[in-house]
Amino acid sequence: MSTESAVIILAAGQGKRMGSDRPKPLVPVAGRPIIDHLIDAVRAAGIGTVSVVVGHQAETMRAHLGEEVRTPLQGVRLGTAHAVDMARSSVSECSEVFVFVGDSPLISESSIRALQREHREREAACSFLTADFAQHYPYARVVRAEDGRVAAVIEERDCSPEQAQLTEYLTSHFVFDARALWSVLDRVVPHPVTGERYLTDTIGLLLEEGHRVEAVSINDWRELVGLNTPADVRWAEGILAAR
Repeated sequence: MSTESAVIILAAGQGKRMGSDRPKPLVPVAGRPIIDHLIDAVRAAGIGTVSVVVGHQAETMRAHLGEEVRTPLQGVRLGTAHAVDMARSSVSECSEVFVFVGDSPLISESSIRALQREHREREAACSFLTADFAQHYPYARVVRAEDGRVAAVIEERDCSPEQAQLTEYLTSHFVFDARALWSVLDRVVPHPVTGERYLTDTIGLLLEEGHRVEAVSINDWRELVGLNTPADVRWAEGILAAR
């Protein structure tokens, strides 16, 4: 296995709330598709292999992305862990695998580089970007132990009332040691209510095995927000204009 880095971008969903005939990743923000902003940041950060998981309007997505981007298909959408599994063979030669969601155009090159740097320096099996959010989003919560280390990550639907009050979120911007990721991915089981397999469950599995998991905090929580509605797009355009 080489030391090359790859990114898997999860972009198979339809995005019904966006109210567009286009796949959500192709909805324009400041004149360019959402996913183009993200891919630009990824490439600027030096990640060589880009694999975008497609599903809804797969051929439209593939036509836009071109031959330089790998486009594994998630024909039936059974959760984020399932999506990563569908992309496994497309990044099999890489020893470091980022996983990002395809609806977050505000993430910066500097934040991606910070994530990679902290991940490598701490020799973690998994690291993810996090922030203290100034407003509520239905994201997973980061639970920390008394010493400050990551103790658990819990999806909002599964949070206790106390955990639901936490404002440190996980937004699905990860980097994994590839061997560690593949060693636990097959053991992620479907959620008893939704039937989907969630990538966040890999964190608990890695922690159980004694692996190091790191939460890398950034100052601007807005970089980590996924866009779901036309109002979200206008909000993101205001931030990009201010930059």
